[in-house]
Amino acid sequence: MKKSISFLILFIALACFCVSAMCDEEYRTLAVGSYGNDVLAVKSRMKELGYFSGSNFNNRYTEDTADRVRTFEAASGLDQTGVMTPALQTLLFSSDAVALGEKKETVLLPDVADSAYRLIDENANGDDVLRLKEKLKSLGYFTAKAETSAYNETLAKAIRACQEALGMEATGIADIALQEAIYGPQNASASVEVPTVTPDGPTKAIELPALNEAGFLADETAAPFIHADRGDGHWYYISQKVFIEIQRLQLTKQKITWFETEIRCTPDFLPQAFLAQGNRLPGHNYLSPLKIADQYNAVFAISDDFYGYRWYNRSKGLKQGIIIRNGEIQAEEPQPAGSKKWPYLEILALFQDGSMQVFESDEHTAQEYLDMGVVDTFAFGPILLRDGVINADLYDKSNQRYLDADPRMAMGCIEPCHYVILSIKGRTSDSNGAAMHWIAERMKSLGCENALNLDGGGTTALYFMGDVLNKVENSQNLRDLSSMFGFSAE
Repeated sequence: MKKSISFLILFIALACFCVSAMCDEEYRTLAVGSYGNDVLAVKSRMKELGYFSGSNFNNRYTEDTADRVRTFEAASGLDQTGVMTPALQTLLFSSDAVALGEKKETVLLPDVADSAYRLIDENANGDDVLRLKEKLKSLGYFTAKAETSAYNETLAKAIRACQEALGMEATGIADIALQEAIYGPQNASASVEVPTVTPDGPTKAIELPALNEAGFLADETAAPFIHADRGDGHWYYISQKVFIEIQRLQLTKQKITWFETEIRCTPDFLPQAFLAQGNRLPGHNYLSPLKIADQYNAVFAISDDFYGYRWYNRSKGLKQGIIIRNGEIQAEEPQPAGSKKWPYLEILALFQDGSMQVFESDEHTAQEYLDMGVVDTFAFGPILLRDGVINADLYDKSNQRYLDADPRMAMGCIEPCHYVILSIKGRTSDSNGAAMHWIAERMKSLGCENALNLDGGGTTALYFMGDVLNKVENSQNLRDLSSMFGFSAE
């Protein structure tokens, strides 16, 4: 036993020595597939140097990111790897960083050791944070479900417990020494497979057409670029006015499969409501998602709040909420403040400038929304994020609706004309579904400021170019909807 303790102390000392040899800033190696706030920081710095144009980028390290890194490496006279090593990041954030358009024969990289780790504290989010949760769970320190990629108090508590067991200062912050100790080959549990957020297929390199500074097709006469590959789990629709990228992702251990859609559009080409046409008033009919999409020549659409179901069952006491579609009031039946009747009919509002905000069910009247410049409102809930803050009620263990793993549809806004949609599969062989707080944390990690949970369950539908992606291909077993939300062909 004494020999084991002595060996552990020696190993920790060696790990600490390795850390001290590094520079003050602690970076991890970033490559295609990495994500987190450190990836976003790299992109922000590269934008300052001219390697990114516009202001719309996320926290994912994609093939496009790698190409821009290669451009930075070429300008610095370095081998073009497309990988952001700690040394390259040290250079990037220094005054010696080469701006786009400049050229240096050779820039000496700082003497910084490669590392798979960075400091994980309250400001961290990303795939490495999720990996740490999974590892601590396998060692018995993290007792919750390791579902999200954000640092939280549960993780801090687990880190402190692990640090105490290793004889380290219990800070709740995972420094490089701790990570090297628990992931190192000397650790008896190091061979445990650590699941991470991994793409369920999107691994093929996709050559995108030339884009302008805003991220849309540069060729003003070109037809939209379309890429659809179910096997690869990657879809694109890019025109002169809209950029849509869909990825299928999976957490294998938690058995969650979901589709992550990022949308950017011009202010004159906002997403629109598709009200099912039929014998009743638009939006009061029931049609397959495929038929609704066909009525509007849609290229992309999602199921929304399914207010038509509540209209049809209004005699049973169901309220529709405050419903505005395409600038017209469809219904005005909010839930009173504090109501526990499901759904809570909280509001996600789309404004004329392309921004989105969330509101309580009875916070404004329908006319007030119109006066504020609202084009569409969706009434369901709960609110996931408001002004960048996660709804604390989502962690309420007494509310089973929030905790249940179910098929879900959620929509959020990063900034005007820049949206994220999460479509979670559930009740299938490859996916149980997800809890509300998982969706909220995922939305926040992607940069959303405001987000709302929409109608889920069996009516959840993600439509792209004639295919409902979250269902079996060519499936005719689709639940009817009363309306959808998306983009028509231009």
